[in-house]
Amino acid sequence: MKHLLNTLRNQEIYQRAQQAVHSLGYELSSETARKETEGINHPVLSRLSKKIETLPTLHVLRADAEDYLLQFRVATASDIQAITELERVGYDGYLAWEQEDFERDWRTNPYAVYLLLEHKSANDDDSALVGMVVGRFLAKKAHISHLIVHPDFQGHGLGDYLVSQWLTFAKEEKIRQASLEVRESNFTAQTLYKKHGFSVAAKKHNYYYNNNETAFFMVRPLN
Repeated sequence: MKHLLNTLRNQEIYQRAQQAVHSLGYELSSETARKETEGINHPVLSRLSKKIETLPTLHVLRADAEDYLLQFRVATASDIQAITELERVGYDGYLAWEQEDFERDWRTNPYAVYLLLEHKSANDDDSALVGMVVGRFLAKKAHISHLIVHPDFQGHGLGDYLVSQWLTFAKEEKIRQASLEVRESNFTAQTLYKKHGFSVAAKKHNYYYNNNETAFFMVRPLN
């Protein structure tokens, strides 16, 4: 009888151990899936999020006489598809980064900085991205990879706003230099960047794969 009780007790312990292992495996799988979707921690974005929450809503009065309310915010993993679409529209079909490039950067780059301008409807039932500045904040350098304003919202100073906020945050992070690449033919963007203190430091020939156009590498000292 004693032997039977010990056997049953051992079986119960074994079953509980199996359940614990299965539960742990499920939790580990869920955590892995979460990281694949959401990416690693982004400490810079976490700090910037608190600062951006205090910024006022922007008002843009377009030619259709409608007052558009724009909210400035940090991105989340769920924005990647919309970010890619904004790039396609803003670059007239040219994708410097494919969606998988944004997804990979989001998952693996802790220094990634994705700042968005979003139009929200009056009842908050609908929203759309109208602008973004994307890049990274390293210890000494902040690099802008993409600065895009939707064509329907260009001409209202939103590009100027995005660059200004980027530089402000970079200074607050005590970064020493900001940099970016711009097409040699994009005089409008070059004028904007020069307004904010950027200057051409080098040329990168055949930089853009769609037409082998040269890029100007522009830098601006900070602090």
